[in-house]
Amino acid sequence: MLKGFICEKTGEKTPFEDCLECARTRLNRKLGCPFDEATIAGMIFHQKIKNDISVTMISGCHRGTFIGRENDTYAYPSGMYWAFRGQIAHKIMEEVNIHPDEVKEKRFVKEWDGIEISGTPDLIIPNQQVLKDYKTSKSVPSYRSKVTGKISAWENHRVQLNLYRWLVPYEINTMEVVYFSMEETLICPVGIWQEKAKKKSDMTVDRYMEENLVPLKMAMDSETMPPYRPHWSCDQFCGVSEICFRELKKEIMAARLRVVKPKKSKKKGVTNGKDSSTQKRSGNAAS
Repeated sequence: MLKGFICEKTGEKTPFEDCLECARTRLNRKLGCPFDEATIAGMIFHQKIKNDISVTMISGCHRGTFIGRENDTYAYPSGMYWAFRGQIAHKIMEEVNIHPDEVKEKRFVKEWDGIEISGTPDLIIPNQQVLKDYKTSKSVPSYRSKVTGKISAWENHRVQLNLYRWLVPYEINTMEVVYFSMEETLICPVGIWQEKAKKKSDMTVDRYMEENLVPLKMAMDSETMPPYRPHWSCDQFCGVSEICFRELKKEIMAARLRVVKPKKSKKKGVTNGKDSSTQKRSGNAAS
């Protein structure tokens, strides 16, 4: 669980309340900290404690999710700012009412094979059968699909929307991710997964759950850390990377120790159960 911040200037692990007090009393200004008390309070306020498995967890880094649940962790405020900025955009969207039947930021719960899953889509318009998600980012996507000719949403966002579509009790025929960068906005349509795969490359909800939800659930139930897999969040947006890489080094060292070395017999001239003198005679005879 996230317990506090790592100070941007001193590198010390600081409980949330101490960091907020430092900003409130303006002590952080003397250190040159770029975050004021309102920003710090906002980042603390939007921390959510989740005990269930969410759509975001399934489509995100399983190792990071596990570490965050099993350890007391600390994060740099700069590493959490991107999520805080996203919350600001979501808050503005919540205050605008355009569609009379719209469903905003409502949490839904559903079971898959006995495992409870929760999720909170940003916006559902039931009358139009539309599901939307809003994302803030440094830059908007730029890859143009060869199939549709349109710019594609990032993969993890496409996964999220398809899982939301399965989760919500509404008929959804259109899905969109709306991106906001500091310079522009972009609407990316998201394709709907097949109910049943017609070819190996087709993704379905059941296939994705079997490949991702089941391993995550097993790791949590057994309290076993999931294996390391590179994730887009590793470089800048991971709050548990220090613990992750420390444990990864241990895992690599343990794997090296498990490498089986060739057994040597105590009897002189015998290796792997064969008499070296017999091998020499055989070699001479062959020559």
